[in-house]
Formats: sequence, structure tokens, C-alpha cells
Amino acid sequence: MFGIGFQELLVIMVVALIVLGPKRLPEVARSLGKFYRELTSSLNEVKSSVVSDLSSIKDIEKEKISLDETKTEKKDTFEKEFEAHIKNKKEDIQPQREVISFKKEVKDEQKS
Repeated sequence: MFGIGFQELLVIMVVALIVLGPKRLPEVARSLGKFYRELTSSLNEVKSSVVSDLSSIKDIEKEKISLDETKTEKKDTFEKEFEAHIKNKKEDIQPQREVISFKKEVKDEQKS
């Protein structure tokens, strides 16, 4: 505890008994105990809130990563489908050529 050995603790207790006296020493010891308990409970509360905040941040990052992965998967599938569609269209589409003739057309009615 704080690097204090038994001999140092004994000296501190004797000095406290001489300075405070036998009547006030129990009161001061109780108030120090309450202070220590409140301090440790406050520190534990802060520690637990920090840990919960960090875990929620990690969960948010995991969700973001999974959303990014699904977006890239959708994008990849869309690009593949689009390329396949374009390739199919190129194969299906053949240019339609108009037949142009410079010969004079003779109608059947005029021949008769």
C-alpha cells in the first residue's frame, strides 16, 4: 500500500495519536475511510463509463466497416452486371444498313 512498510505505518499512527489525541482519532479514521470508499467508487464509476464508451465506439466502427463492405460488394456486383449487360448488347446489336440504289425504280403499273 503506497510503498509503506509496517514500521512506517506504525510511526504514522503514533504521530497521529499524539497530534489528534485519543478522542478525535476514531472520528478522523472514520472520515478518512468514508473518503477512501467514495473516492474508489467514483473512480470505478468513471472507469466503467470509459470502458462502456470505448466498447460502443468499437461497435460503431464494426458496423461502419460492415456497411462499407456491403456497399463495396453491391458496387462490385453492379459493375459486373453492367459490364455483362453492355457486352450482351454489343453482341446483340448489329448495324442495320439501308439499301440505297441509284437505279430508277419502275413501277409495276407503268409497265403494263
